[in-house]
Amino acid sequence: MATPDRRMIFVVGPGRSGTSTMAGALSYSGYQVPQAIKGNETNPSGFFEPRWVVNFHRTLLRKTGVRTLDTDPTILERMDEVAADEETRERLRTWLSERLEKHDHLVIKDPRMVWFTSLWVSVAQELGVDPAFAIMLRHPSEVSSSRSEYYNAREVTGVAGWINVALMTEKLTSGSPRSLVHYPNLTSDWRTELIRMRDQLGLRLDPEPEAQPHPIDDFIDPTLRRMKPGWENISVPAHLQELGDRTFDALGSIADHGDSEETSATLEKIREEYAVVHEDALALVNASVKRMREETARKATRRARAKAKAKLVAQGSGPVPSEGLGAKVARRLGRGAP
Repeated sequence: MATPDRRMIFVVGPGRSGTSTMAGALSYSGYQVPQAIKGNETNPSGFFEPRWVVNFHRTLLRKTGVRTLDTDPTILERMDEVAADEETRERLRTWLSERLEKHDHLVIKDPRMVWFTSLWVSVAQELGVDPAFAIMLRHPSEVSSSRSEYYNAREVTGVAGWINVALMTEKLTSGSPRSLVHYPNLTSDWRTELIRMRDQLGLRLDPEPEAQPHPIDDFIDPTLRRMKPGWENISVPAHLQELGDRTFDALGSIADHGDSEETSATLEKIREEYAVVHEDALALVNASVKRMREETARKATRRARAKAKAKLVAQGSGPVPSEGLGAKVARRLGRGAP
């Protein structure tokens, strides 16, 4: 049964953008993180991600071939079938309804959330809850440096993925209750940021940010922000740097001044420009990708023939066939057949 007291907050943003800090702050303010994953050396304070949600998202991403920080601006179309699949919806509906029966205030955080925004929102609304969004903002150079440091991630794809995911997150949450939060502000003055977000979204926090002392005082450590923004030590093309800066500035304008037609137009122009950059990048590597596929097919053929030969030798019979089943499959792969 839906009740007016039920609230759900989705904390979204690319990984290493401060989503764990925000989700943790909410968890110390009366919001429940169901079955949270424990922290490790990359995030010692904790991830504040529900284990079930992470596994749920990972399974769906593997099925669709989408990456957590995917750079393809058209990839969201693949998720339409996921959001419409009734079996998937029922799994989510069952899990979420059970959590809401136990806790009226939930915070759900996972860097993969952007790909399933429409799925979560529609299921939550079916259960009588209109979710709000806390969107974390951290400069792409800072996020890329952090991902490279802790996850050994490539910086070019990291920055491109940040741009793509940030633009998608803004578009998918437009019109929904949302608050964009600067990560540096949260770490340096969490009370001011949490009060601002509380008032924007009409949240009821317990204890309230004004309370002193507060458990968040011991949770948020300003020194955790080890990376600093700047492109000096990052190997990323200038055009990606420029797109990253403009995207960050436009989102920062929403965080500081709210939505406006001018900012919406700016973001739409950036989306168009990024789509062209992505398309040009694919065109540049098309020949290399084709060669890689052909070489993979040749290796598969050699392996299939070697296996067939070994089997015949072991059986002590007949000549080696010129093309067995494995080679035929490999040849089809070389032509790009499914």
